[in-house]
Amino acid sequence: MTQRYTDTPRRPPDVMETTVFQSGNSQAVRIPKEFQLDAQRVEIVRDGHQLVLRPLAHTAADALLDLPPLSGSDAAALDHAMAQVDDLLPLDEPIR
Repeated sequence: MTQRYTDTPRRPPDVMETTVFQSGNSQAVRIPKEFQLDAQRVEIVRDGHQLVLRPLAHTAADALLDLPPLSGSDAAALDHAMAQVDDLLPLDEPIR
């Protein structure tokens, strides 16, 4: 059995080469399909000579923005339901 040796180091299966390009005044990176993120926003961290991208979790505000607007009748029903709620703490008074 013959072993073959090459000068080219092998990359781990979770490493892929991609391109860097200018997008306006920013530098951008093409993220291959195999590495697509399920996020609209990421944070970027410098770790020595490396840059690490981490998806940011969706906030409640993001979820609300994704909802379709309420119809007039739905808005009226929500207003009526909220008027019946009397156990909410006032937001402008300290809790005792």
